[in-house]
Amino acid sequence: MSEINTLAIFYAFSGGASWLLGSLSFLGVNRVNTKADRWLGAFYCILACTFTKIFFEEFNVGGGFLLHLLELPTWAMFPCLYMAINYFVTPSTAKKDWHLHFVPFLLFLIFSLVYLMPNIFNRENQLPVLPPWIQFIVRYFFSGQMVYYWIVCFALLRRHQRNLKMVASFTEKIDLEWLRYLLISVLFFILIRIGSIANIHVTYYSPILYFLGIILLAYSTLTQKSIYTIETYQPSEKDEITAKKTLNERLTTEQVEELKSIVTQKTVDEKLYLDSSLTLSVLSAKIGISTHELSYVLNNGLGKNFYQFINELRTEEAKLLLLSEDTKHLDLLGIAIRAGFNSKTTFYTTFKKATNLTPKEYIKAKSKVT
Repeated sequence: MSEINTLAIFYAFSGGASWLLGSLSFLGVNRVNTKADRWLGAFYCILACTFTKIFFEEFNVGGGFLLHLLELPTWAMFPCLYMAINYFVTPSTAKKDWHLHFVPFLLFLIFSLVYLMPNIFNRENQLPVLPPWIQFIVRYFFSGQMVYYWIVCFALLRRHQRNLKMVASFTEKIDLEWLRYLLISVLFFILIRIGSIANIHVTYYSPILYFLGIILLAYSTLTQKSIYTIETYQPSEKDEITAKKTLNERLTTEQVEELKSIVTQKTVDEKLYLDSSLTLSVLSAKIGISTHELSYVLNNGLGKNFYQFINELRTEEAKLLLLSEDTKHLDLLGIAIRAGFNSKTTFYTTFKKATNLTPKEYIKAKSKVT
């Protein structure tokens, strides 16, 4: 067996691992978001088909028909990943235009059924020679599709991270790390693919590199947690525009100022911010206005999102607690919890951003003053 074929064995490992990941995803790794897991499972199964095809080609296993069957779903791979990410970050939003992402795959399928497959059987199980322009599309369209959908998926994740702070005063229990690792792993695959086209040395070592990428994907998938542990604030663009237009028509500058005063006074006087699980909908219900109105008042009246508004109040509470004789027996985690913070990490980050000092540095600074 040649050295190249020895390296090609890693395609078999990658294919087998992908089939396993696909099966686990279809079964529901976290059993929280079934639709997202199934789309992710479809992505892994198509990826497994790709690695299986490459392995068969390297070792001359199977004929043109089998290899073509394994290649058929390739153009549906990244739309499946997009649908998975979409359902993970916006599980309650209807995906009305999902089928449009699979149009290229359907066109390729029709082209195969009408032209390629009949010719395979007429040419002794071998693919016909395609015109140069079709070869160009088949070869490079998938690369462009990979880059496009990765950017779109990354944008979905970033938007999700921004929207979390519109509704939640804490983000620690809403785990995004595994999904970020998954996209980083997919980016690693894309770079290998592009590098293989541009450099023969990358092509030579790509079986091992792809296998390393599969290990990264497996880690991110098997360690995934629920992204949503609170209600979402993900209005569609149409609903968001309508809501803003309605609010602009309904709320004058004077009304915004009045609501701003009510929101601030009620939140501070009743110390609602001390509830570590406080969300936008909970606060809006306590104040007696809609979530859209509250969000609009915070953004336009105070210039803050919900996360900033609540945690700044908690920081002020923490300042008092740090210097109080009644809380000298508490450690910093105890102070953080007493001030309404959900974790020590958020407490430190928010406090340092507001004061340019850590809690311990703040105590020392105030002690010197007195």
